[in-house]
Formats: sequence, structure tokens, C-alpha cells
Amino acid sequence: MSAYDIPSDYMPQSDEDVARWDVQSLRYRMLTGQQRDDVIEEIRGMFAAEISMELEVNPDLSRNTFRMVWQQLCNAYLDAPMVTLKDGQSPDMSSIITHRLWPQRQTADFWTQAIRESLFRLDWVPGGNTVRYRPVSPDLVVCRAMPDQPDVPGYVSEVRLRHTAAGEEVWTKEVWDIMSPTPIFKILTMVGDVWKDVTPQFAPDLAGEYPYMDREGNPILPYELIHAEIAPQLWSYHTGAELVAGSLRLAALWTHWGDGFTSASHPQRYAVDVSTQAGITRHYSGHNVEVIPTDHKSILRFKSDGPSGAVLGQYSAAMDPRTAAESLRMYEKGLAVYAGLNPSDLQLTQGQSGYAIVVSNQGKRAQQKRTEPARRMADQRILAKAAKMANAYSAVSPNLPEEPGDYRIEYSNVGTSAEERKTHTEVIKAELEMGLISRVEAYRRLNPGVDTDEEAVRRLIDIDRMTKILNRSKQAPQTATPATQGDENERRNERGDSELVGDGTELPAERGIGEEEESGGAVIEDS
Repeated sequence: MSAYDIPSDYMPQSDEDVARWDVQSLRYRMLTGQQRDDVIEEIRGMFAAEISMELEVNPDLSRNTFRMVWQQLCNAYLDAPMVTLKDGQSPDMSSIITHRLWPQRQTADFWTQAIRESLFRLDWVPGGNTVRYRPVSPDLVVCRAMPDQPDVPGYVSEVRLRHTAAGEEVWTKEVWDIMSPTPIFKILTMVGDVWKDVTPQFAPDLAGEYPYMDREGNPILPYELIHAEIAPQLWSYHTGAELVAGSLRLAALWTHWGDGFTSASHPQRYAVDVSTQAGITRHYSGHNVEVIPTDHKSILRFKSDGPSGAVLGQYSAAMDPRTAAESLRMYEKGLAVYAGLNPSDLQLTQGQSGYAIVVSNQGKRAQQKRTEPARRMADQRILAKAAKMANAYSAVSPNLPEEPGDYRIEYSNVGTSAEERKTHTEVIKAELEMGLISRVEAYRRLNPGVDTDEEAVRRLIDIDRMTKILNRSKQAPQTATPATQGDENERRNERGDSELVGDGTELPAERGIGEEEESGGAVIEDS
């Protein structure tokens, strides 16, 4: 569902929002395969009426460069991100990180990158002790920004199709406002020319109260506006318009190519002073055209109409399908650059489904790195907002952090080939051996998900500690077998001697806290 489907009464009032819905709705339709009418409109604008009337009967919808490019670039949630807390604690986060969160974030991220913004709805499930999530297309929403945060909404109005208890479909407008002195939540529907409040019908348990408040009594807006890039405004829907317009034109051109393949890729025949009785008349675009249907069993009989004799001949084919298709593919490759890709990131391949533009892994990684700050900021805010709901409404409060900065999120990177990993590792190894970089920098370059030097240092210390333990384990003599080790340990305990651990390594016998032993006159404190 998009703004293309809703009644006119539910369209926004401001011209700015109407223009935004028009652009965002077109992108949504192209992402969801609903662009047929848009391609037909493009065909009508490109060709004369007598040509477009034939082409628009069966437009080519199989070539959607806009959708194809963004499908390849949105990979951040193919593997679930790793979420940890800044203070290192590991609380139970099952109430906010549900099995549906990351798959739905994948959908929202796809819309975000292609449409430039999308929204994410959060709701608390009574009795279920979990937060429910829902991606929302931006072409159904009107937002107003917070006074001190121009990229964060404080007012959201979403057009939704609801079902009554009798099963009837009703268009509604759901309004949320946390900027007013008293937070507002209401569900409205148009009855005649008047908006009617139907909140009691669809949310009878609320009794006029605002649904979501945190533990301190502050209202929670259950929407998060997700940006493709961090920007100081709510919307940036004009960005990438070249790829949208070019994809529509390319679909119209491929439609023309398909018509030419069937109608103009063979030699055109002609006759001079020749007539036949086998022809028929067809009606095209307001005029009659005489044609002669034939097949491989047909026998054509012609009669000369002039005293000088008749002439039968043919022109060359009006179109070379291979050359024309190659030109369109080059045009397609040029369009993909407007998604933020470099020409070197694009590969023209031929598979079972024909030619296609494929984005290289290097291009995918560059795109993910470029968009990751905005993606991480959105996910942190979503988790913090979900934590406020869980802390306030769960039967047993999980006491999760409610500040976005308390959540650390590590995304899986686009996979690299064995050759890419080998080359990357060799370069880092050479720089490390020459003293150009530290071990910390080398670790972070090999593990892009590590955000800070402190985290890299901690992991390196853990690696060194485990390495020393394993090395000591390998070097220790195996003086006892598992069958006799228990008895030997018991005898050593009786004598106060050292004890064997599971791998045969001797540990000092236990002493009381603060006990000392003398060794060569020096006092060694037991640590």
C-alpha cells in the first residue's frame, strides 16, 4: 500500500508534503513491482501517440535498475548484528531483540536506502512481554520535527487501513504528538466532510490516555525515523532522483526494444505495381492498414498492375537487436553510478536470466561503510526506545539501558574472496613488520567491527593471555594419567605439596591468606 492507493481525503494538506509523497510513492512502487502505470506514462511521454498506443499494451517490467541496484547494496542485516552494552554487562535482551527485529530492519533498511528515509514502528504486546516492530513506508506519513532536533520527529500522522469488528475496511489517520503540553494519541476517519474520532472503536482500553510512557512519566513516540545518511532535516527525498528517472526511461526503452525485436529486426518487404487478393485490412490508431498474413506453408500470388512490369524487393532490417541491447546495457550501467557507486564497482555479467549489472563486493563494502553511521544511530535509538517500553510495561522489568549510546552494535561485513583476504592480510602484515602501524591498528583493520582502540586492546590482551596458557599447557610434563591423577592429588594434599591440574600442570598447594614463604632470604607474597 502506498499514497498511490489512498483516498484523496487522506492526502496531506501542505504542498510540500504532497510533493514528497509523490516522489516517495513512486520509489515505493518501483521497489514493490507496482510501477506498470508509471512505465506506461513514461512511454506516452517518449513516443508519438500512434507508437505509444502499441507499446503500452504490454510494457516491459522486467528491467528495474532502481530495484536491482538497491537489492544488491542492502546487506547489513543478512546476518543478525551483534549487540552488547557499553559497560560490558550481559542482561537478558529477549524482550527487545525478538526473532522478527532484524528481518524487519532488513526491509526498513531497503526502503531507507532507496527512498532515502523510512520509519520503524514499535508497540508493546500486552501479556507477551516483547516489543513488536513494523516498518512503515514514508509516503503514508506526515511528520513534524522536534524544536531542538530538526531530524527527529515529535509529531507523526500515519494513514492506515483498518478492519472493523464486522470485517469492513476503514481508512484511518493515526495521530501521535509528544510536543503538545499534553501528549496526544487519536485515531480519526473521514465521515462525509468531517473527521470523526474513532479511538474508542479501535483502542477501547486506552480511555483517552496516551498509550506509551516511560518509568519517569515521559511520553514515548513509538516511531523512529531512519535516515540513509545523517542530515540536519527530516527528509532528503530528492537525492538519487537520477536513478529513478533513468530506470523508468530504461523500462520504456526496453519495451521499445522488445517491439522492435518482433517487428523491425527482419528486412522490410515492399511491392511496386503489384496487387494480391490474399490481403486483409486491420485497424490501427484510427487508420486502416493492409497486411498479408503468411506462414511457411503459404503460397503468395501476385498480379502486375502496370504496363512496365511489377517489382518486389526488401529493405535492410530497421534494427539490429544485439547492437541496440548493448547500448541499453551501457546506459543501465551508467545509471547505477547515481546510487553512490564507482564505475569500477560495476560488472556487466551474463547469467541464466540474461545480462545484468552486478555490484562487486568492494562496492558493497564501500556502500555499507558509508551508510553505517546513520544505520547504527537508528538501531541504537530503536533499542533504547524499546528498552523504555520493556522497563515500563514488562511484568518483571529487565532494567535495560535507556540511552542510545549504551548499546554497541557490530554488523557483519560483506564477505571477501580468498584472494581479497590474502592480499589485505599481507599488506597489513608488511606494514606491521616495518613498524608503520601498531598491533592495535592492525587488529582494527582486520576486524572493522571493532569501534575503539580500547576494545582492540582488550581483545589483544585476551589473545595474549590465552596464548600463554596454551603454551604452558603444551610444555608441562604429563606425570600422571587420568586414572591415577585423583589419588596422586589426594596424597600431595595430605603432604601439603603442589597439586596436579587436569593437564598434569603442577599448582602450589593452598595456603592461608597472607601466608608467606621464605626463598633465599627474600619474602614472596602469595598472589
